[in-house]
Amino acid sequence: MREEEILHGISLSEGVAIGTPFFLSNQEEETPEFEITISEVDEEIARYRNALFSSKEDLELIQCTLEGEGSEDAVTIIDTHIQMLKDPMMTVTVEEKIRQMKQNTEAVFKSVITDYENRFFSATKDLFFQERMADVNDLSKRILRHLGKKPKKAVIDIPHNSILVARVLTPSDVISLPVECAIGFITEKGGENSHAALIARGRGIPFVSGIDISKILVSPLILNGIKGKVILNPTSKTLAASKKIRTALKKQEIIVLEKAETIDGHKIKVFANVGNLNDLDLIHESGAEGIGLFRTEYLFSHHVSLFASEEEQYEIYCKIIQSMKGLPVVFRVFDVGADKYVEFFKEPLEGLRGIRFLLTRREIFITQLSALTRATEHGDVRILLPFISDIHELLESKKILSEISNKKIPLGCMIELPSAVLTSDFLSKECDFLSIGTNDLIQYSLGLDRASSYTDELFQPIHPSILRMVNIVAGLQKPVTICGEIASNPLLIPLLIGLGIKEFSASPRFIPAIKKVIQNTKFSDAQILAQKALMLPTAREIARLIEE
Repeated sequence: MREEEILHGISLSEGVAIGTPFFLSNQEEETPEFEITISEVDEEIARYRNALFSSKEDLELIQCTLEGEGSEDAVTIIDTHIQMLKDPMMTVTVEEKIRQMKQNTEAVFKSVITDYENRFFSATKDLFFQERMADVNDLSKRILRHLGKKPKKAVIDIPHNSILVARVLTPSDVISLPVECAIGFITEKGGENSHAALIARGRGIPFVSGIDISKILVSPLILNGIKGKVILNPTSKTLAASKKIRTALKKQEIIVLEKAETIDGHKIKVFANVGNLNDLDLIHESGAEGIGLFRTEYLFSHHVSLFASEEEQYEIYCKIIQSMKGLPVVFRVFDVGADKYVEFFKEPLEGLRGIRFLLTRREIFITQLSALTRATEHGDVRILLPFISDIHELLESKKILSEISNKKIPLGCMIELPSAVLTSDFLSKECDFLSIGTNDLIQYSLGLDRASSYTDELFQPIHPSILRMVNIVAGLQKPVTICGEIASNPLLIPLLIGLGIKEFSASPRFIPAIKKVIQNTKFSDAQILAQKALMLPTAREIARLIEE
């Protein structure tokens, strides 16, 4: 009988997992290398373009799943990979090299990536640039797999209750693992700000790095992501203690059914953001008071034909509404267009997104509104319009809805553009509720490209301009929900309450923490905090105030 052994590492994502180790090989397959004739050049270039296209399809489907889970960091990382596919290094340079070198695509592509790494990254130890190179390597492996005869499956088949063990994990490795099977990660290498760690935290999966994985040979295995340790050959006493901690964490994360109310009696509503049917069970367990944002485009991202099928949409909406047992459901109509899922529609959209796209493709808009209005018979349904920029778009949408049905269905506007904030007084008179989408609001207010990692430090939810805009909208005489990533940050909840926010909508797994913060917040103190924050000129000073 082997004795209990503890391996100490670094915690990258908190939590406790007890399961069986599943070893992931990091060994790269050998890249074939051979010469080609001039007549074969165009064929090789076509093969490469197909691999890029297939890689893009992979990434966009993964992105749909992640956004449905509310994994904002992970969505941004995948966005980075999609943008990299358009980089001249990945397109023009590789094709030129195929013509010049007269070698097969795999060999040429590998040489371009190696040259890129040697020229720009090999000499630096800067963590930012190392992470960028990790992105390049991860993406290049995906492209090489599609160039091979047997591309790797999008989802890795692993047994239930598996703790993944590997020398290093890439974002693709983490994303390709089914969350219901992969309950923890152990690696030799990896830092707190690595993209794999960000995705693991976004998915709530415990992760410990800095472990000598050669010592992991047996099961069961205990992974303690709170203390950064791995326990081998646990005794029955250690096993029982770890199970007790795991149960306590799950209760803290999931079972919070009390109403959200401040210390001094101000009621706050907390709703759930949802993008897929798998999250419906979590809503009731999390204590959400309904669905504050259902991203309907993710329901059909794998089946484009359903965009045009009223009957199939109707059946899915009914299933969602009935599962909520009388709680309200806010359905955001399809937020597609511009760079979001344009390949579904096989035509250039010239920057159209959200309501602009729907008003251009009215047959899609009418089909969805028809399905939704029919589904209202089964429960409390509200409709939310995305990417509203002025009142004309709202009035035109109301006109279309009135032509479809004379039912009185609550209609709301997403406030995610500065123009919508500055005309929110006009918009509020023509709709029933407002929903602040802070992710886009921050991007368009601060002039940022969320797909670029270079702007990560500039993406400031507590920038003075953002807080002032939230305050403007929250002060209107209409129900206002805040549903961006800012709504799931426990540190910012008191500030948002003080600014006038009375309704939050976030991923189900964040709701218990949000409620706990609300229950420990005094409304009068939150108001004082907000007034002080509104007087400060920089995000840094506001952050210092919140910390104090």
